[in-house]
Amino acid sequence: MSTDLSRLERYWNCRLTTRGRRSGEPREVTIWFALGPGTVYLTGSATHPHWCRNLQASPEVSVRIGSETLPGIARVVEDPDEADAIRQRFVKRYLMARLSRPFGGYQDSIPVVIDVSSP
Repeated sequence: MSTDLSRLERYWNCRLTTRGRRSGEPREVTIWFALGPGTVYLTGSATHPHWCRNLQASPEVSVRIGSETLPGIARVVEDPDEADAIRQRFVKRYLMARLSRPFGGYQDSIPVVIDVSSP
């Protein structure tokens, strides 16, 4: 059964915690997110940000949205259709993502899916 995350829609940012791929130390980044049933979606720049490389090396992550922390397993999306669908979620959710589309924004961003555990 999927975890209902709709209560977290009112927040604009999340705090993603990954493990450093070399150090193994916790690394945090504040980033935009989108939600699906039991899923948190993220996108990163096309140049593979550090947090994205970290989660590829160690996919166990946590996401803090508001006061709630969700453990999860992350993966970079390789399928072009799934990747585009995730990018479209950000274009619908964030004005700046919509405004950046005509200039190439959110066209090549790296989409990430985090399957979160039930709280």
